[in-house]
Amino acid sequence: MKIQSRRGNSIMLVLIIATALGAIVFSALRLVRHESSLNKRANMYHEARLAAETLLQASFAELQYRFDTRVAFPEDELAPQNNPLGVPTEFISRYIGDENNPNTNLVNPDVLMYTSSNAFNTQPVEVIGGPVPPGDWRFIDPTVPGNENDPLAGTMSFVRGIEILAKATVSRKGWSDGSTAYTRQLLEVRDAPLFAHAIFYNLPMEIAPGPSMNIYGNVHANGDMYLQSNSGLTFHEKVTSAGEINHGRRSESGQGNSSGSVKFTNRDGDYISMKEDSSWSQEARDAHSGDWLESDDENWSTLSSQLYNGNLMNNAHGVSEQNPVGVMQYVEDTDDSTSSKDSLNYAYQLIQPTLSASALTIPDATSDPEGYAAAVDLNEVEKQKYAYKAGLTVSVDSSGSVTMYSYSRDSDGNLTYDASGNPQKVTIEAKSSFVTVENYASTGSGSSETVTSGLYDKRQGSEINTVELDVGALKDLVDNNDSDDFNSGGSPSDWWNGVVYVEFPQQSSSSTREDNVNPAIDGWGVKITNAEEIPNPTYAQSEGIYGTSFATNQAMYIDGNYNADGDSNTGSPTEPDSDSDFATADGEAPSALIADAITFLSTNWDDADSAKSMSNRVASSFTEVSAAILAGIVPSGKTGSNSYSGGVENFPRFLENWGGKTLRIRGSIVALFESEVANERWGKGDVYSAPNRNWGFHDKLGEGYYPPGTPSTRTYRGRDYRDLTAEEYEDAVAEIKTNLSSGV
Repeated sequence: MKIQSRRGNSIMLVLIIATALGAIVFSALRLVRHESSLNKRANMYHEARLAAETLLQASFAELQYRFDTRVAFPEDELAPQNNPLGVPTEFISRYIGDENNPNTNLVNPDVLMYTSSNAFNTQPVEVIGGPVPPGDWRFIDPTVPGNENDPLAGTMSFVRGIEILAKATVSRKGWSDGSTAYTRQLLEVRDAPLFAHAIFYNLPMEIAPGPSMNIYGNVHANGDMYLQSNSGLTFHEKVTSAGEINHGRRSESGQGNSSGSVKFTNRDGDYISMKEDSSWSQEARDAHSGDWLESDDENWSTLSSQLYNGNLMNNAHGVSEQNPVGVMQYVEDTDDSTSSKDSLNYAYQLIQPTLSASALTIPDATSDPEGYAAAVDLNEVEKQKYAYKAGLTVSVDSSGSVTMYSYSRDSDGNLTYDASGNPQKVTIEAKSSFVTVENYASTGSGSSETVTSGLYDKRQGSEINTVELDVGALKDLVDNNDSDDFNSGGSPSDWWNGVVYVEFPQQSSSSTREDNVNPAIDGWGVKITNAEEIPNPTYAQSEGIYGTSFATNQAMYIDGNYNADGDSNTGSPTEPDSDSDFATADGEAPSALIADAITFLSTNWDDADSAKSMSNRVASSFTEVSAAILAGIVPSGKTGSNSYSGGVENFPRFLENWGGKTLRIRGSIVALFESEVANERWGKGDVYSAPNRNWGFHDKLGEGYYPPGTPSTRTYRGRDYRDLTAEEYEDAVAEIKTNLSSGV
């Protein structure tokens, strides 16, 4: 009996243990199934979230393309009745596939692009664009966290933030419900005026000063940078390049290297050398090999960030090209196998005359998509031209006959065209002329040649017929604003907008080049005289227009002081001559000089001596210019394997012996294209000796006071990404619908 009792107890114990183990296993299985379910749901959400992010990025790319090729947009640009965003067909084919071959678990939407805002938020996968806001001017403060590595840090930029919403839904077989991810992000479209930089190069930038040189203000190059000095080169603000950053010369320059210091600042204001030295941290020295830190260094990205805290950046840090709105990127011809150097010089179009309407005819987008795209691009570039923007055009024909006019415009400021497709004009004829034509003439020959009319350009080796603009006389007419001063054209307030364009005939009837460049005829130049004070009328200021910009498709010569008093004891390379407001009739007005090439002549210049040797062309002790400068250069290698561009230090051109004399320039230097008219190389003998370079970035440009007609570059940044709940997404959609319908 005892044995049977023990056996019964054992069986009972086994049953109890088995039951307990079964319960544990069952609980474990339930837990595993629950964890598996959670993981599957998490994976589904992750898949949906990645898809929504991809839709955001695709929308950003779409908008960037639109903004790159167009100047302006209405606030309801992305409304369903206009040009809404949609789910790209490529997204569908790549991420969803078809019903028989699904690529992912994304749910296929029935509609890719909404035709009514009332249908928003009805599709499982969608993208919605909000209104395009008017935008505002902002200073990109480099001291604000997150801005230190922004290429535009330290500049005034015009910013518009466009809200984009994206939704994606994932569903799996056997699941009763799917998973939906909701996302939101702003695309910031940022327009930075070209003159917001102390130096802006759309081409490879070279700088190799002999005397020490300090550069205040941001510096940017769309191409590679080549930096060196004899006696010291110091950058006091941010330096960015969309290409490589090198120490030394371009090989095409044919010049030797110098080992003077090159320094940049860090966020603490310390000057850190480009060459490894005691200004480097020990950690940086341990990580670096060689002398100079260049962008081909294997530790470049880390070391440059560590040493300069975002004040020296290139493409490795995400810096991209900054092109004028609507203008394609410059492409340099570096093919040594051909003697002809035919770069794609697209930005040169900004200084060319306007086109007829027939040249701007836009073909049907369906039957001729390539022609449509090219015409749209060309039309947008047209609106960026100084000739298009000009309130006053001085037109010179090949014989030197001058006419003046202003374009007729519609209520939106666009040019109007006559039945023949030509821009409509209003003739302007002043009773007292401020324009004089000097056809070249001289007496004697060789070293005894005396120019009696026009001038001789030693660098070009050319006789130049000049069209002289007496700026003081123009200022009197414009400021007086009296129709009685004109035989036709009415009062200046009817047409003055601060942009004066001097137009010359082009070399051919139409351009045959891929870049649409068609230079002006040779043998002419615009000479700016009597310009210590420039037009800046109060009636224009009431319209937000300050100062004057002079532009031409020809070479330009600045005779004497420009927009400055010529007193070395007043002002500085960065500060105006007086304390009065920069943007008032009594202050130093914003100004720009725009041309194929610009040559600065001292207050001692005499046309009569221009053909004589340099010993007869001696500059005065001090000449002063307050203006932003936009012109071309002749790149290194353009005229042969050993031809130097002259670098930034020789970007302003000269024709005098400036040895020991000073030229002060406060403004901005912009090298936007190759010179097509004044295209002789730098470095010829008996042309000039360099001045003391007292140059700087005008403080007021840094504050956002820009000359009339200033072009802008356009860049983009995604900001404020958020994952939303379904309720937050519904609220955001409702707000966009309200704003689109109200036109906010």
